[in-house]
Amino acid sequence: MRVGVVGAGGIAVPHVRAWQALGAHVVVHSRRPPTAFAERHGTAVAGDLADLLATSDLVDVCSPTDTHEEVVLAAVAARRPVICEKPLARTAHGAQSLVDAARQAGVPLLPAHVVRWFPAYDALRARLSTGDLGVVDHARFTRHVQAPPDDSWFHDVARSGGVVLDLMLHDLDQALWLFGPVREVAARSLDPRQRSVRAVLAHESGVTTTVEATWGPPGTPFSTTYAVGGSRGTAAYDTTTDDEATDDEFADADPYLRQARELRDHVLTGAPARVTADDGVAAVALAERVLERLPLLGPAG
Repeated sequence: MRVGVVGAGGIAVPHVRAWQALGAHVVVHSRRPPTAFAERHGTAVAGDLADLLATSDLVDVCSPTDTHEEVVLAAVAARRPVICEKPLARTAHGAQSLVDAARQAGVPLLPAHVVRWFPAYDALRARLSTGDLGVVDHARFTRHVQAPPDDSWFHDVARSGGVVLDLMLHDLDQALWLFGPVREVAARSLDPRQRSVRAVLAHESGVTTTVEATWGPPGTPFSTTYAVGGSRGTAAYDTTTDDEATDDEFADADPYLRQARELRDHVLTGAPARVTADDGVAAVALAERVLERLPLLGPAG
């Protein structure tokens, strides 16, 4: 399989390595020539997007959020199946337009919500599906990471959606996946620059979910947690005390590898995938509801 990866930033690395682990030939294109990236990761380089589309069986979009619409629409017009890194687009309207275009063209479009493939979250869904926890009434998710550099496009809220679309989106998707549609949203910023945000979601199912995401100061270690309470018990996970890592970075438990395999199989054979294009739209729409409840920031908030 020939996979064309658009973008050569940090998130492109695990995508490229996963495709290579599956035996794919990978070609990369980015607005800045990805020569060093290609040499470091053993990929080919496409001169432009048209060249990448012409030589790829599948397109994996890892470029900045505000470029997703342009790239996905070009891939769909070329009849290439698309996997797009989250968020699917900067706005729910934009995300829906991509889904509509893909459906009209009969082209698969799948958002890369990789946390659905992390073993600890996979296990939580399994416990919920079997009723092991009984009737769940509350859940809490947190996610912390070092903030992007101050000069990064991530801090341009108009382009990226800030910490909500970049980081919180993972757990907003989990909340929707695990507990269903959200009736009401409350949110507040935990710091003046909105680099730490907490949202409270009242689900139609009766579950109340609290979601917190933080871009921390330099040196902040990556961490995620969840705690779910039900009538028969609780489930909890904390990366600072529970270690999912394996000696082999690309063991079968690696979430990027599992994601790539499952999405590839869906594209090639129609096998079920645990994420859909509609899931991508729903996550962005929920993120927008969170953002609407926060004070407005300037473009570089």
